[in-house]
Formats: sequence, C-alpha cells, structure tokens
Amino acid sequence: MKLPRGRPIIENTRLEFINLANVLSAAKRERADRISGYIAITYHDILEVIFLNQGEAFNAARITQDKREIVPIGEVVEKARRAVMGTLSEYATDELLLKLIISSIVLKPLRTQVDLTRMQPRIFIEKLKNTRFNGFIWLRLGREESFVYFENGAIPACYIAGRADKTLEEEIYPILTKTETRVAVFDRVEKAIAEQATPAQVEMFCKIFSSLLKGYAHPLGQSLVLRTAISSKTTAQKEFPFIEKFEIESDLSFHGEVVAEPKSFARGMARMFDLIYESLSTFLGKESEVIARKILTDYRYALKSLQFFDYTKLKI
Repeated sequence: MKLPRGRPIIENTRLEFINLANVLSAAKRERADRISGYIAITYHDILEVIFLNQGEAFNAARITQDKREIVPIGEVVEKARRAVMGTLSEYATDELLLKLIISSIVLKPLRTQVDLTRMQPRIFIEKLKNTRFNGFIWLRLGREESFVYFENGAIPACYIAGRADKTLEEEIYPILTKTETRVAVFDRVEKAIAEQATPAQVEMFCKIFSSLLKGYAHPLGQSLVLRTAISSKTTAQKEFPFIEKFEIESDLSFHGEVVAEPKSFARGMARMFDLIYESLSTFLGKESEVIARKILTDYRYALKSLQFFDYTKLKI
C-alpha cells in the first residue's frame, strides 16, 4: 500500500535497523522532530500508519487490499518491535491530508465502486464541481491511494500516492481513466482530527488497575478481588465497549490495547474504578477508600491532565 508522501524525515529504513519507540520518543522530545504527518510501516501486504500531531502520536490505522481500519497505537508499535521484516518511513504533511486519510477510514462513503467506464472522468469531475460539492474522492489504483479534495465545487488540493507535494487537477485524470481504479465519494471531511488514547495513557491505567487489585488482595484475598474486578469490568463495558479489550489475569494483572477517544477512555476507566472501589467498600468500609486514594495519588498529575477526576466519585 502507498499513500501520498509529504516531506520525508525517514524513508524506507528496514525495521531491524530502527526502533519505532525511539522514533516516537524523539518526535515528542526534540523540537525539530515535532512534525505533523505520519509514520508508515510497510510489511509485505499490509501498511500500518501512526498519525502525528506536533510530534505526538494521536491515532493509527491498518490498510490492506481488502480492509482499512483504525487500530490501537500500541498494537502497531508492538508489532514493529517484534517484526524481522518490513520498512519504516516518516513524512511531514499538512493537516488536510491527515484528515482525508482518517476520514476515508472512519466515515461511510456517499458512493462506492463508482463506475467510470460509463462516464468520462472529466464529466464526473465537472458534475461534482457544478453541484458545488464539498468532500473528497478516494482513488485506489493497485496498491496506491490518492485523494481529491473539493470545497464548494473547487479543487484546492489533490494528493497523489507516492508524491511529496499537492498536485494539479490535471494529474488525477491518468488515474481516473484506468479501468482498474477504484473510486469512492465522501460528502464530508472530519472537522476535528480523530484521536485515541495514547499507549502511555493506556499503560498508565493498566498499572493503576493492577496495583489497585493487588492492593485489595492483601486484606481480602485474591479470589474475591478477581471475581469483583471481572464483574465490574463486565458492567462497565456495557456502557464503554472498548473496556472489553482489557484482560484481568488470575494474578490480578491488568493489560490490553484499546482504541478509544481520550475523553471516553477517561470516563470508562473512571466508571470501572468506581465500580471496583465501591463494591469492595462493602467488605472494607473506609479502608477501601484509603487503598484507592493511595494508588491514584501516585498518578494524580497525569490523571488530572485526562480530567479523570471529573468523572470518578473519588477526588484527589
């Protein structure tokens, strides 16, 4: 799979020679590396993408010939860490291209499989212009994806697969005229760039819940705490389905990789935390709050940045 490129920062570097976690760390730490754009990890028949906003990873996707989906950032990082084959590239792009790529994955198209064998491509484009169309068209030719953006019928931006800069409208017609080109029409672009909770935030809550459950196991025993935690998780995931992706092991360790918008993520974690803390208060009384407060205090600054205490009943 190939996307429009942007300005190369790192290009076609074999995964065995590079550490993705270090690339992401540098992107946040070094001013020169705080780009907006994406990191593309290319495997044999899969492209995995981590999207960056001023150096901060905010979303990720997996693109194959048959499927395009949003996936957990941490899952992409872990797969790259374990991979023995594949290449990594990093590109600086404008925000619009990021919105187009993400919108083409998360939104339902107005029309799919547009058949241009029955209509000349120039007539197709002119019809969109004449209706003052707002949105974009997605093109796939073989393994290459391109995007044409419309604003009130005008075409201010075309992004061609493998090209670093915006291109002119005329350059899309050689793609549109090929019979094997797939075309989909989207009638809007996501205004705000969709974000997901970062791997660091997910890992923090895994540590919080692991410590919380083990803290309760000391006075109550592992078996009771495990049953309570599983019951609380089952209840919480009815309201916040992403919680189902987490697992609680028999040793009370808590782990998982999830895709969730940061606010929803914080609310879901707060809901599950409250359910566990309140359920075990039945047995421990005030001591349940003491244990819970101790765990939260260790992470209070990071939790405040997520507005966690706006959603939990236990305030620090």
